[in-house]
Amino acid sequence: MAGYRCRPLAVAAFAIAHAFAGVSVFAMDWPLAPPRIAATFGTLGKGRVFAGIAFSADEGLVRSAENGELSFILDESDHRGILPTPLGSFVIVEHQNGMAAVYSHLAPSSLSAYQRKPKSGDVLGKTGVSGWIEGPGLVFQVFDRLSGSWVNPLLVLPPLANDKPPIIRSLALSHIDKVYVLGETASLPQGTYKISADIVDPADSSWIVGPLAPYSIRLSIDGVEVVKEVFDVAKGEKGRLMLFTGKPTAAAELRTREGRYSLAERLFTRGRTTIELHVEDAIGNKRSVSWSVLVE
Repeated sequence: MAGYRCRPLAVAAFAIAHAFAGVSVFAMDWPLAPPRIAATFGTLGKGRVFAGIAFSADEGLVRSAENGELSFILDESDHRGILPTPLGSFVIVEHQNGMAAVYSHLAPSSLSAYQRKPKSGDVLGKTGVSGWIEGPGLVFQVFDRLSGSWVNPLLVLPPLANDKPPIIRSLALSHIDKVYVLGETASLPQGTYKISADIVDPADSSWIVGPLAPYSIRLSIDGVEVVKEVFDVAKGEKGRLMLFTGKPTAAAELRTREGRYSLAERLFTRGRTTIELHVEDAIGNKRSVSWSVLVE
């Protein structure tokens, strides 16, 4: 995955919500070049779901994505002997209209503490492996103080070309201890089933946090859309990270223990049923698969 090109429709809700605040879509620039994505917004890592994007880079300069003001800096080299932070060495830059960006896992001793009011493109530090991260690089997060939510950075970063749609590995229906993988089974007994999908966005990176999350997932049964999940924002509520604007879902409930996306629970009665799965990345590359199964 070389990058993304966000479509106007994909950012329409975000743009409208910020119209009166003067925030423009694609207001920020890439903090690292070339941007090789190691985790997309919603990617499941080791015990956590990413509310930002991770870049892989053995070495590179981390730059301010926009004009702003440095509000916080922590350099691990200045805090030896204290309990380490999961973010490692990081800086927070306040950007326009209540938007703040977190640049984390930087190389210790590389942070530009003198950059009190960095301009777009100014160097903030170097990529590193500080904190809890799977490989060398950078984790970039965008926080909207107006809504109190983490925003998918791909909604505010400029477009990059990408022609590889997400991959649908399988769709499964499970009931108690029995799992039916569609395409491998032609029929199943009537009953209530949990529907889950194995989906991954292709990666072009030296390492990845885990299977990259797509931008949106839609599930239709007999022509009726029953699930639509868009990885647009995340918000902390009562100690839980909630994803999606339309129907907030706890990050801990987003996937099964096997890492599959938990989509819906549905009663299937006798007859033939058609199930369709549609996935899309932030550029608009789509993939759809349809299954027909006989319920006995």
